[in-house]
Amino acid sequence: MNPVRRQRGVALIIALLVVALAVVLIASLLDRGELAAARVRNQLRETQAQAYGAGLEAYAARVLAQDAMSGNEVDSNNSPWAVPLPPTRVPGGNIVASMRDRNGCFNVNNLLDDDGNPSPIWLPKFRRLLQVLQLDDALADVIVNWMRAGSAPDDQYYLQQPVPYRAAKHDLVHVSELRLVRGVTPDIYARLAAEVCALPRGSVININTASPAVLMTLSSIVDEQAAKAIAQEGHANFTSIDDVRAQLPGKLIECGGSGVPVTRCFDVRSSYFLARGDITLDELPFTFFSLIERRYGGANAGIRVIERSRGSDL
Repeated sequence: MNPVRRQRGVALIIALLVVALAVVLIASLLDRGELAAARVRNQLRETQAQAYGAGLEAYAARVLAQDAMSGNEVDSNNSPWAVPLPPTRVPGGNIVASMRDRNGCFNVNNLLDDDGNPSPIWLPKFRRLLQVLQLDDALADVIVNWMRAGSAPDDQYYLQQPVPYRAAKHDLVHVSELRLVRGVTPDIYARLAAEVCALPRGSVININTASPAVLMTLSSIVDEQAAKAIAQEGHANFTSIDDVRAQLPGKLIECGGSGVPVTRCFDVRSSYFLARGDITLDELPFTFFSLIERRYGGANAGIRVIERSRGSDL
């Protein structure tokens, strides 16, 4: 073989390798550049979404404050705060906001009284709710043991799991913590999550915004038909407890023993609201939640945010 031709062949191979390496290098640089640009874009949109979320939270607080100052003493799904903010265009995308009453659900933290003992008022009602949902009412004691300080028969169960953990021994911060409780399967949680919530201890149930299942805890003789009649498909707008009592069998509303005012369990006014903001920027979805407390009268009257979260509220 001619040495000159052999050298030309080697040179051609070397040239092809150099071109291939250059293509790989350029592709890598372009890929890194795109990743860096995407990272910067995402960080920018994240900051922008947080700013919009804070604005929506402030807007929700103002709506609640204005509703309180109007002198309205009834909260229902017909109240001004229940009107959602329609889709609104913003630079880079759009925002949607809504607010719902959290006093319409059963507050699991009420299962313990102020001394940390099982509540004689709320524990029977929770058992009733579990029965309505066709769940084992023994689950009420398991949840109480999860929150109650001190040792409990369920504690060893949690320590024997593949990934051991301990019971909380304090009030729930978020209802999703129920997923960790013994006996709460995904199916059970799905049924519970729609009816219960985790609020500061001492909250009441707003009859105007409660579901038929929760309304069946008004008393042991309130059946599904009576509860649906009170709920009015989510449009109940009772102005007093007496108006509700007039529609109940025997006009009975149970709230512990004799001498305990009914308003310790039920009311037509709310203090806790969950504001939700759905923000889409460059087709990137962001969802923000703010649990807002509205206090009436006294030195502590006003609006405050007691919890913020992102993603799902379940």
